[in-house]
Amino acid sequence: MSRINSLVREPLVHFLIIGVVLFTVFELRQEDRGETENLILISAGQVEQFSAQFQRTRLRPPTASELAGLIEGYIRDEVFYREARAMGLDQNDGIVRLRMRQKLEFLLEDLAVEASPDDEQLMQFMQGHPDRYRIEPQLSFFQVYLNPDKHREVEADANQTLVRLIDGASPEAEGDRSLVEQNFVLASQYKIRSVFGDAFAKELVALDPGEWTGPIFSGYGAHLVRVSAKQEGRFPELSEIRDEVERDYLVERRQELKDMAYGKLREGYEVVVETASADSDLSQSIE
Repeated sequence: MSRINSLVREPLVHFLIIGVVLFTVFELRQEDRGETENLILISAGQVEQFSAQFQRTRLRPPTASELAGLIEGYIRDEVFYREARAMGLDQNDGIVRLRMRQKLEFLLEDLAVEASPDDEQLMQFMQGHPDRYRIEPQLSFFQVYLNPDKHREVEADANQTLVRLIDGASPEAEGDRSLVEQNFVLASQYKIRSVFGDAFAKELVALDPGEWTGPIFSGYGAHLVRVSAKQEGRFPELSEIRDEVERDYLVERRQELKDMAYGKLREGYEVVVETASADSDLSQSIE
């Protein structure tokens, strides 16, 4: 059983399955094309879908004439679609090309669905993306702001303010007014960085809870800060974020399988890029 599970996870096996399904679909379409080229078959299931869609929109079932109109609308679309394709109107159309590409990619995604990964696979995936899942440090701190536009010697004034704060002065009575809040409770490093900038966040995260310190400078000016609580950053256990990791893992695996399928399909094409002599390196870069 373990050998079978190992074989199922092999990318080559996934590609072979994709190739067989695509080949079968294409062959069946080629065989049926001559016999059914002018046949428009509307199944009972399609009629039920038309009726159900109408009922969801209108909150009532369609009348016989309304249902007939829905069917006729579908037939009209199908006739125009087939005739347009027969005239080659789908050629060199960017929107059509994009839609066809998307549909094929969706098909490959459906075929690339695999069994849920085990914990070992997810742990390897987590370890390969440490920055994505690492929980950042969180700090509670109070900051007193000094506006450099109001202080000719902002650093000297900040040091004087720092002495008063250490001696017990009220932080609300010190410093200058600002739109930035003064008290932060367990703010993540990301939030601190988004408010004060990267340099400020790095310097603040290095501090331990305790006395007033500073000044620390940001894009706003000078800040005196006192850290009151700190939770160190850490790498979480898989059990804490398993659903998130599994979702990311499957997204990446599907993309890998799509890229693999594209690479294999591309091998069947000879690509020639005609460029001016000045762009002669372009052809080599596309190979």
